[in-house]
Amino acid sequence: MNEEPVLIALLGTEAEDCEALRRIIEAGPYRAVPYSKLADLESGLRSAPCLAAILDIDSVPLENRTIRQLTIAFPGVSFFCTSRYRFHPELKDAICYHLFACLNKPVDYDELHYFLKCILRNETDSRGPPDL
Repeated sequence: MNEEPVLIALLGTEAEDCEALRRIIEAGPYRAVPYSKLADLESGLRSAPCLAAILDIDSVPLENRTIRQLTIAFPGVSFFCTSRYRFHPELKDAICYHLFACLNKPVDYDELHYFLKCILRNETDSRGPPDL
């Protein structure tokens, strides 16, 4: 049985960071799909189901409202952000209510794969038969 890899969307404009993240993602049972523009990410999320989307908030300027709209438009996608900086007070609402996790750059392999595994496990559990 040949299973398709689980898709993870990446939004960022820094080629080196995107490539490093792609290598981390594709070391597991995932396939990274990079986008450099928000509109392209949205189009990609509409065309193929993704488990998660990772937003590089250092290279793509995003607002609370934009992140909120993404999570509402794509409720089946878990959204992450990555940044070199620890604090983003301008994104406080998005970080508190709409993002699954914020990852420091460079992204840690074990941390990211742990989160993705948790999302996959939760997705599988939620589709299983109800406990009686």
